[in-house]
Amino acid sequence: MFRVVCTGTQNQKPETHTLPMIRINLLPVRQMKKRLRTRNEVLALIASLVVLFVLLGMTAWGLNQQVDSLKQDVSKLKAEKAKYNAIIKEMKRLEADKNKLTAKIDVIKQLKFKSQVTVHLLDEIASATPPDSIWLQSLKQSGTSVALTAIALDNTRIANYMDSLTASPYFADARLGNSSLTDVAGQKLKKFSLNLQVQIPKRSPSDSNQGTSK
Repeated sequence: MFRVVCTGTQNQKPETHTLPMIRINLLPVRQMKKRLRTRNEVLALIASLVVLFVLLGMTAWGLNQQVDSLKQDVSKLKAEKAKYNAIIKEMKRLEADKNKLTAKIDVIKQLKFKSQVTVHLLDEIASATPPDSIWLQSLKQSGTSVALTAIALDNTRIANYMDSLTASPYFADARLGNSSLTDVAGQKLKKFSLNLQVQIPKRSPSDSNQGTSK
């Protein structure tokens, strides 16, 4: 409250007037500050959310780029795998053809070798058979054995014949089978059978080279 004193003449008493008190209401200012602070907090929250969404978007974009890159790599790998599968398939086919050809060559070699062995066996038997004392009647080869029947003058000639056959490098053993007398042109001769065990002699390197060159 304010007082106003008015002065007059000396004989007059001063008059005193009372003025009303001025009151200032500070409540709206506080509310405005509170609202301003709340608005700033909301703006800060919104800005944080925006930054967060931007970061999440950039992260998602980066991940999508990595996924796309990985998909491209996978596609390239699949294409390379398909190409390699085709090459592997062709190699397997060539390997199968090679095996078939090798098997055919082996069969041809075996047949050639067997024919050569048979020729050698016949040659050894012919060389060991004396034409004036032993006469062959039959000859049969089965695997690694040769069965023959012949007629000889006597047992001594048969024993000598067996020794001559086993002396050959192509025969490991000669076993006497049946032996009996037979009448040939009025003479008593010995009819017999032999079982010869065939063996393949070891070939020298020079023989192997000659066989290969042929």
